[in-house]
Amino acid sequence: MKKIIVENTVCLNTGDAAILLAIRHVLRAATDEPLQFHVFDSQPDVAARLYPKRDYPDIDIRRLPSETVFKYPYDDNPLKNLAKPIYNRLVHSALRHYGQSRALDETMFSDDERSSLDLYRQADMVITTGGTYLIETYNLEKRLNQFRIDAVFGKKTVFFTQSLGPFDKAYNRRELKPVLDRSPLILLRDERSRRHLKGLVEDIGKCHVVADSVFALADRQKIEGILAAAKPLETTGRVGISVRHWNYVRGGEGGMDRYRESIRRIATDLVRNHGKKVTFVSTCQGVPEYAHDDSKTARAIVAELDTDVVAHVSVDGAFHTPEQLMQLVKGFDFVIATRMHMMIMSLCVGTPVLPIAYEFKTRELAKRVGLTDLLLDIDTITPDEAADKLAAFATALDVRKRTTLNAVCEEHASAMSAADLIRPLLAQGSALAADDHAPRITEGAA
Repeated sequence: MKKIIVENTVCLNTGDAAILLAIRHVLRAATDEPLQFHVFDSQPDVAARLYPKRDYPDIDIRRLPSETVFKYPYDDNPLKNLAKPIYNRLVHSALRHYGQSRALDETMFSDDERSSLDLYRQADMVITTGGTYLIETYNLEKRLNQFRIDAVFGKKTVFFTQSLGPFDKAYNRRELKPVLDRSPLILLRDERSRRHLKGLVEDIGKCHVVADSVFALADRQKIEGILAAAKPLETTGRVGISVRHWNYVRGGEGGMDRYRESIRRIATDLVRNHGKKVTFVSTCQGVPEYAHDDSKTARAIVAELDTDVVAHVSVDGAFHTPEQLMQLVKGFDFVIATRMHMMIMSLCVGTPVLPIAYEFKTRELAKRVGLTDLLLDIDTITPDEAADKLAAFATALDVRKRTTLNAVCEEHASAMSAADLIRPLLAQGSALAADDHAPRITEGAA
């Protein structure tokens, strides 16, 4: 049995959990050997509750080592913060000598941490999950520290399908370059991300643009059946809307007000002009321990709808696994999606989508599935534009659905092509211990 580590996951986000399940699906297609997945997450106790062993027996969820073995300056105590870089250097030194002195290991690392570090030593492959987390909107230090742990144990990290960059900060460029150069395979969702790596990766040929990994979960048989049917598409009279709060919208809170008002206009037109029942549902909700709950934004929008509209609108604020969410959206005529993986999971089950972009990843995806002309942008959306594009989308829904579903078949094939790229790496396995040429940690931890 091969041991696969998938690190940097956030399984409380159903979209990120879908990425994990897609990685598992692709790797299973790449080998006949049994696989055990050790998933290193930011909130493993909650994630394990949401994805229990009885339902996912091949997935073991643990705490991300970089979040426990290192210290970060999150408080206002200047003396503590001054000591943290010194402590982190000691941790790096202990990691480099891990396994050589039981006394040192037990002094520096807890039982759980040692158990996790042992898994890193034994792993056949280390994958950093797909998604959008290597961008300078976020602090990258925990991610960098995790890559440093990979390097100490001689693991050449595989980057699963993601959007990343640009990297304008000299520190990030300096610290990421050796990580990217050591990686045997970097999968990217778009050409823009590939351009962001020029000058950072010596061998750009190992950087492959493929579809988002979640497209690997597409119900190809269902989609081909829809495309083959000559009769008009059946409707249920139900539409889903996915919303989110976005801290970086142009215009700040005023921009969010404009976005919320645009969604109200969409919901109102769906009810009054198209006779639809509307359900607000998203990939980030129903988990109190998670920092994001899109149902709060949905309820704030619904609270200001007119009475005649509210009677036909509901908010589904429950948590859904990727499988449950895809089953739910099968019952919608279409989905208005702000969350990108809400968009992808809807498309995966044959439900067309009118997308709203909040980052470039959705704009790039809209190009790939033929929706550029209808794409709404959270930075510029207005109620009138939202109403116009909804009308254009709904009027030509049958044509739009067939166009996008043809594209989904191509995206599915592209996402599954990652199996061919990763197959030889699985066959090789990974070094069990760091070699003498593994890059040493310098100032990074500080």
